[in-house]
Amino acid sequence: MIDWDKVQELAEDVGRDGFDDVLDLFLQEVETALQTIAMADDLEAALHFLKGCALNLGFADFASLCAKGETLAARGRPDEVDFTALTRAYAESRDIFLAEYVARLAA
Repeated sequence: MIDWDKVQELAEDVGRDGFDDVLDLFLQEVETALQTIAMADDLEAALHFLKGCALNLGFADFASLCAKGETLAARGRPDEVDFTALTRAYAESRDIFLAEYVARLAA
């Protein structure tokens, strides 16, 4: 669900204080985007944005669902995007991440 190697790499690149700032921004942006994504004028672009954010922070399963939705939107099938699954995958990933990241980065 979480690519912890990617998380460690990002933490090393930006430092601990920088990482906390990146994490806060990520959580705010993704939660805001998920609240409005079903009404997005350009669903493909919105899902691409979320996918990129997710990949940067190691949210692998969420990124995969975003990619799947992005492909559906690009093929003219936006009604097949499962917004409930996207929201659930994000919430599960977020909860695991927040419960474990401090200990994993300290190791």
